[in-house]
Amino acid sequence: MKTKDIKNTNDINENLETCEIIHKKNINIEYLNFFNKYLNLYGNNINPKLYISPINISNEKIINVVQESILISGSKTRVAYLLLKRILEKNPEIKTFTYCGTYNGFGAVATAYASYLLNKNCEVFLSRVPMSSKYVSKTNEEILNCRQIISLIGLNAKVHLCNDYRSARDLQYSLSTKEIPGKKDEWELINGYYNVDLGLLDKKGIMVNILSNQIKKASKKTILENYKNPSFWLVAGTAGIARSIKKAFPDATLYLLFVGKYEPDTILWTRQTKGIIVLNGNPDYPINKDISNENIKSNRELYYNSTSGYDDRIWKYVKKFAKNGDFIWNVAADNFPNLIPF
Repeated sequence: MKTKDIKNTNDINENLETCEIIHKKNINIEYLNFFNKYLNLYGNNINPKLYISPINISNEKIINVVQESILISGSKTRVAYLLLKRILEKNPEIKTFTYCGTYNGFGAVATAYASYLLNKNCEVFLSRVPMSSKYVSKTNEEILNCRQIISLIGLNAKVHLCNDYRSARDLQYSLSTKEIPGKKDEWELINGYYNVDLGLLDKKGIMVNILSNQIKKASKKTILENYKNPSFWLVAGTAGIARSIKKAFPDATLYLLFVGKYEPDTILWTRQTKGIIVLNGNPDYPINKDISNENIKSNRELYYNSTSGYDDRIWKYVKKFAKNGDFIWNVAADNFPNLIPF
């Protein structure tokens, strides 16, 4: 492992100054009580049948929403426990799983959820700047009482909320790694820590293999069994979920809108895989770039729940270009579910 040298005391203190630890007293207790009730009722159901709801956009177009927001940490709920359990089997010395991301992502929640089920500690390092190509400003109260932070506290995770992603990442490395003796700028994990990959997407493809199998199982006895060549529209970050969907349904067409930084291996995957259409900058799918996140949200909320400024950014493409019978793979949502269909 290589990373910037941030091991001296001044660097650690500087990172601590730009980050704060969130406690139960900082959040709305009513929200937390609701989450705890939800966790007690459904916390052990890691791979329920896909919940697919049709939405009528027009008389000529019905779109099927794969609504993963009913799961504790969205689609990653289906894979996190099995992935971390496998990691733990190979590394039984692990006591604490850590994750670094943004406050509005669900990778941290998935890591905390799996750690909770495995009876391990979880420590997350989150940026106040959301994962979105269009920055959406939130008040401190809104951030502290968002679904993700409430869920993390409910899952007993230690939450560090930092001013930016770099501060969060540097603090994570400061606390979980140490320099290898005699090897300058090379680092290793401190005994007992394990840093989970961004989006849970590991380099060996274990996450994709597990999640694709989970998705195939969860699709049984749903309308997806009637589709030979389904079309899915979704937003992608690391594209771990997109890869899993494609592996589960090899003949499917995926319409992907990337949000955030493009990773070289992800771009290579989209170019080498048949049936992948990237919407970003695609002249065949022109869209009004002036449409604000708020306009997307207010229109999309008429049809289904989603994550504002992230997952729901696919909505404007679906409304304009999707065909009757297509699917939206909605990874997660801002709101806790009102309906639990399992």
